[in-house]
Amino acid sequence: MMKTKAMNINFHPGRDDFIDRLFSYLTSTLPLEILQLKQIRNNVFLLETNNNLFILKGYQNLPKLRVQQDLTASLKSAGFNETYEFYQFTDTPLFFENRYYGCIGYIAQNRNHFTYQSQVEREEGLHLLTTFHSTTKRLVPTYKGVIPKQNLLKKWRDRLQRFKINRAIVNYYVPKQMTTELLEWAEVALAGMEKHKADFESRAPVILHGDVAHHNFIRSKSSDLYLIDFDLVSIGPASYDLLQYSNRILPFMNWSLESLSKMEGLADHLHDNSFLYGLMYPSDIFREWNRIIKLNSYYNPARVAPLVELTVSQFNDRKAFIESLENKITS
Repeated sequence: MMKTKAMNINFHPGRDDFIDRLFSYLTSTLPLEILQLKQIRNNVFLLETNNNLFILKGYQNLPKLRVQQDLTASLKSAGFNETYEFYQFTDTPLFFENRYYGCIGYIAQNRNHFTYQSQVEREEGLHLLTTFHSTTKRLVPTYKGVIPKQNLLKKWRDRLQRFKINRAIVNYYVPKQMTTELLEWAEVALAGMEKHKADFESRAPVILHGDVAHHNFIRSKSSDLYLIDFDLVSIGPASYDLLQYSNRILPFMNWSLESLSKMEGLADHLHDNSFLYGLMYPSDIFREWNRIIKLNSYYNPARVAPLVELTVSQFNDRKAFIESLENKITS
């Protein structure tokens, strides 16, 4: 196909200089008629051509891009079609200003976006995630040595230590007694996970998604659910993803262990003490406070208010949930 220059594009020197340069590079490199380029977030752009929409995503190096391309292709070949695919329009990878770029097929979203607010959607997301794990279990031998092995205990110990360093700032917004209890829960959780880590290791490894936030589940216009964004993939027991998924949905379930135990795909894991201890760890609170402090965004009331709400307003429900976990472990 003949390369065609852009149409109807307004350039803004000085304001959108990087996008202008990237746009010019793409127009001169891709065999597509490019109409528009919009930034979605850092290193992610919406690319509109005369025929299709694509997501253009930048990666720090070529191996990272190749892993993403190969993994999504492997998923499709193994029968997991509920994700996007990469398109390659040139013989050589797109390389612009120290980043390699991949073109990802755009999934048009349904006006009703996926959330964790309804039990139906929580069940649907869990089913898709477990299907993903069933597929990636077969792919582990192919990606050993290519995708890193997950060490959740180390990751959570590091997150705990960072939160301890940040505690003085957190206590400016959150009562000290609350952060004291959060730290106590984390210590108990990590000690229990270490003691019972054979529970984790006894389960067959899968390729983990690593970031099961609701925005990585896309509801298409045809109402099908897709799983996207594999930047944080690693190899480990499915329990690790399921702990994160549980942590994401529990705030919408009033932190009810009973409700969690009724979900197919989680009930079996609630017989493992390692998983029960993992549920005690306040991963969401530590992650979000550490992130906002690292970005120096804790002076921004709009950024801090939801996090204070997460920490304080749900504290008693979370505490009752911890007690129910302790009772289940000791029963």
